[in-house]
Amino acid sequence: MDPSFFDRFGLYIEPQLLDADTCAQVREAMDEAQQVEATIEDEGKYEVDRSHRKTRLAKVDTETLAIVRDRLNSVRETLSGHFGLELQECEKPQFLVYEEGDFFRPHMDSSDKDADEASGRRVSAVIFLNETSKEPAAGAYGGGSLSFYGLLQDDPKGEGIGLPLVGSPGALVAFPSQMIHGVSPVTHGRRYTIASWFPTGTH
Repeated sequence: MDPSFFDRFGLYIEPQLLDADTCAQVREAMDEAQQVEATIEDEGKYEVDRSHRKTRLAKVDTETLAIVRDRLNSVRETLSGHFGLELQECEKPQFLVYEEGDFFRPHMDSSDKDADEASGRRVSAVIFLNETSKEPAAGAYGGGSLSFYGLLQDDPKGEGIGLPLVGSPGALVAFPSQMIHGVSPVTHGRRYTIASWFPTGTH
């Protein structure tokens, strides 16, 4: 679905937080970086669970990290106004590489039950870095939709209906961290995204 569709649900969309050259620079840095399997948090412990999340985390250089962090923090006040929260600077961004078959099952980034740093997360942010395509194409990927659950009144628990958002390179989507979301399996190509979170500092 077109990102503008999600405006009615309170999400914030910035169509081009990063320009094309910066997206290409970040993708190159991710390819060159050491990559490790991404973990999930369970009762304060972080572990790899490929049945819940299968993707890799690229440990990019400090320059790339600083560029992205600065760009994210440049919209902090805008996000504070949009969501009605006094947000602090973003957490260290995660640079995520999804290969064919990789996914992230529906989840929340923050919960009132959390006992660690995630409990301070109030707004989640995702930046898309490359194109999507129905058929295999150089530099693009298929599947891998960022889907949101529980938005429809007939599915309040998010148990069935996921609304997929199709992001374009450089676009930012921000949403409440307690909103249920997931990434569908990538069908072809390699999906590059960045994820970060804005806390309120009240925990």
